Amino acid sequence: MTKWWKRQRRRWLMRHADVHIISFPKCGRTWLCLMIAKALEFHYDVAVDNPLKLRRYRRRIPGLPLILQHHDGGPEFRRVEELEQDKGLYAGKRVLFLVRDPRDVTVSAYFQKTKRNINFQGSLKDYVYHPVGSIATNIAFYNIWARNRHLPETFLLMTYEGLHADAGRELRRAMELIGVTDITDNTLQRAVDACRFDQMRRLEAANALGSKRLAPRDAADESTYKTREGQVGGHAKYLDPEEIAYMDRLIDQELDPLYAQYRSDAGAARSY
Repeated sequence: MTKWWKRQRRRWLMRHADVHIISFPKCGRTWLCLMIAKALEFHYDVAVDNPLKLRRYRRRIPGLPLILQHHDGGPEFRRVEELEQDKGLYAGKRVLFLVRDPRDVTVSAYFQKTKRNINFQGSLKDYVYHPVGSIATNIAFYNIWARNRHLPETFLLMTYEGLHADAGRELRRAMELIGVTDITDNTLQRAVDACRFDQMRRLEAANALGSKRLAPRDAADESTYKTREGQVGGHAKYLDPEEIAYMDRLIDQELDPLYAQYRSDAGAARSY
């Protein structure tokens, strides 16, 4: 009954959410959502028991839209041909779509699946070529959304690399999508500072939020942290030239040009 109820509630939330924050896993969504949470807290002087569930702020802030963050159907567990193509559910909604360099996503996902969730057996090289949830799935997921970006009332593309380059600027774009347009630059900067890598690592190490989303599997093993490195371009130190060349070919040949922005953002990015 508990599982049934959770499924029903999730379906209700998916249908009724006004704002959807969507990403392929390991694109930095937790970081972005915590910054949004802190911006709401500082701007409205409110708090909730689990800030990583943005929908809970609606109870405390009159007029705030219902915000739901999710991965749009668990693409990390699907082959390319199994991905949902129909995005009609989002017609008339506001969608923030967060993307990241697929090469960095793949490396980060490998650590997630072998150190945190333990649902992949094999080497990083094995995972690069794996048909379920690896870079091929990631690129296909991005492309599906590129083809369907006309369906939402508003489609805001944001990159992990852009967040690194100027988190305050990107956070303002997110807040404006939500409808919070009168927030000050100082408040945004406070939220950014509260969510820097070292701050998030301390929160995770202490499990300060009381949430599995931001807690290490093993506090003594840095590879089991969700806030593992917080870098742009980190894939280069884990992958051999052969794997990088394969991934580069996939990106060049298959990734929709809509996402070229992550490359230019990466040039201006720095570790947060």
